[in-house]
Amino acid sequence: MKQLLSILLITIFNTASAQTFVGEISTPEGFQYMKLEAKADSTFISFPYEFRQTFGFNVKAAAGNDFTVKARAEQRTFTLKKVGSEQMELTTNFTGTTELITLKKQLAPIEETQLDKYTGNFIDENGNRAIVYVRRGYLHLMSPYAEQTVSLKPIGQDKFWSTSGETTIFADNAKNSFQTLSITNRQEQQIKLKKSHDYSVKEDWVMVDGDSIYVNIYIPHLKGKKPACLLLPGGGGQSQVENFEYEARFFAAHGMVAMTFDKASVGKSKGQSFEHYTFKEKALRYQQLIDFLKSNVDVDPKKVGIHGPSEGGRLALMMGINLGSDLAFINATAAPLMTPIEGQLYAANHYSRNIGMTEEDIVSTLMIWKNYYSGILKEKIDTTNFATIRELRAKYNRAFLPPTSEIIPLSPKAEDLIDNSVVTEANKLNSPVFLQYGENDERVNPMGSLQNFYQNISERLDVTAEVYKRGNHSMMTPEFQICSGYAYDKVKWLKTIGIIE
Repeated sequence: MKQLLSILLITIFNTASAQTFVGEISTPEGFQYMKLEAKADSTFISFPYEFRQTFGFNVKAAAGNDFTVKARAEQRTFTLKKVGSEQMELTTNFTGTTELITLKKQLAPIEETQLDKYTGNFIDENGNRAIVYVRRGYLHLMSPYAEQTVSLKPIGQDKFWSTSGETTIFADNAKNSFQTLSITNRQEQQIKLKKSHDYSVKEDWVMVDGDSIYVNIYIPHLKGKKPACLLLPGGGGQSQVENFEYEARFFAAHGMVAMTFDKASVGKSKGQSFEHYTFKEKALRYQQLIDFLKSNVDVDPKKVGIHGPSEGGRLALMMGINLGSDLAFINATAAPLMTPIEGQLYAANHYSRNIGMTEEDIVSTLMIWKNYYSGILKEKIDTTNFATIRELRAKYNRAFLPPTSEIIPLSPKAEDLIDNSVVTEANKLNSPVFLQYGENDERVNPMGSLQNFYQNISERLDVTAEVYKRGNHSMMTPEFQICSGYAYDKVKWLKTIGIIE
C-alpha cells in the first residue's frame, strides 16, 4: 500500500508516545543519518543532517507500507520489510540499486546520575585511544577509527549507536566504572579497548604583570615527566575554559599535560581588562604562562608547545616568533594570517551576504568599515557615514556595522589593525607548525592566510597544513559535528615530530 507524503507541522508532533528508530542510509555523498519515529497512527521520517526536515505520513509503520519522500529535486521511496520491537528493516532504490536499511530502536536517554560510569580513556592493543565524556547531559565518543566525535544513542543495555556508523558496547563494570568497551564499525569489524589512565584537573592562579590569571591544568595519571601544551583562548570577552576542555581532555588522554586559562578580567581571572593589551603585549604576557607550565613538576620543559584557535592561533605563532627554539611545537587553528583590517573586511563581507544584504549595500558596508578603521588609525572618527549606518540598521536588523560615535574605541587598537608581523616575521619561526582550517570559514580567510604564511617562512621550517571539508570557523560541519580528523590529526602530527609516542 503506497502512501503519499502528508505535510504535517512538526510543531504539533507529539513525540511523547512515539518510538524512535535510528540508523543510516548510503547516498552518493556518503552515509547519512536517518531517523524514523513511529506512533500508533502515523510515521515520521527525517534525515537530520541532509534535509533537516521531517516528513509526516498518516499511516502507521507496518510491514509492507511504502513511504515516498520528496526533498529538493529527489524523490525517495522506502518500503518497510520488517517491523520488530528492537529494529526495523527498510529497502530503497533511489540510487538505482536496492539498499537494505536497518534502523535500531533508540531508548530513552540515560539518567545524568548514571553517565559518569561510562566515561574514560580507553586504549586498544595498537595504542589507539577512544575517549568517552559527558557534555550537556549526554554521552559523547571520540572515535580513533572514524576519527569523529559523536553522541552515543542508547539502543540496548550498555549498548550505543552513533552517526559514525559504529556500535559501542561497554562491559566489566567495576566500582561503578566500566573497564572495557568494544567498537564495531559498519563493516562489522569489532575492536576491543580497555580502560587506560585517567587525569585530574588542578585549579590555580598565575600572576602575570600584576594580573591574576585563572588556569586549569589537566594532569595525566602517568609516571615521569610529560609533554605539555598551553591552550590559548580565541577572541572575545567570554570565558573559554569550558569550551577548550575538549582539546585539553584529548591531550591528557594521550599523555600530555594541558593548561587552559581565562584572559585578564574574564571569568575567574582578575586584573586590567584584556582589551587594554595589543597583540604583541598579549604574546609577551602569555609567555609567562609558558614559563609557569614548564616549571610544573609533571612537565618535561623541552616538550612544551602551544595550541591556539582564531586570535589564539595568531598569538601562538607570534609567541613562536618570539621564543624560537624554546617552544617545542605550535598548533594554530583558524588563525587569521593577515592584518586584522583585511580579516574583518573578509568576515563582514560574508556575514552581510548571509543576512541577505544586496550587493550594493554590502559594498556600502565594507566602505563604512574601511572608513571607520581609518578613523581609528587617524584618531578621529569620520561622521559622514552615520546617516547611512542608521539607514542600513533600519533596513537590516542584524546588520554588522560600527557604532555611530566619535569616541575612539578601546578595542580594536590602532596598532593591532595594521599588525601583520605574524606574516612578515614568519621567517623567524623554528618550532614545527601545524595549521588547521575549515574550508568554509567565513570569519577567517583560510586560503588567503595559507598563501600569506607560506610566502614568508624559512625553507627549513617544518610546516603541516590541513583544510577540512565543509568545516567552518569553529571546525564544525553544517550538521554541527566537529570535522572528521580534526582531533586525531593532532595526535598523528605530534607523534611525527616526536612529542608523544
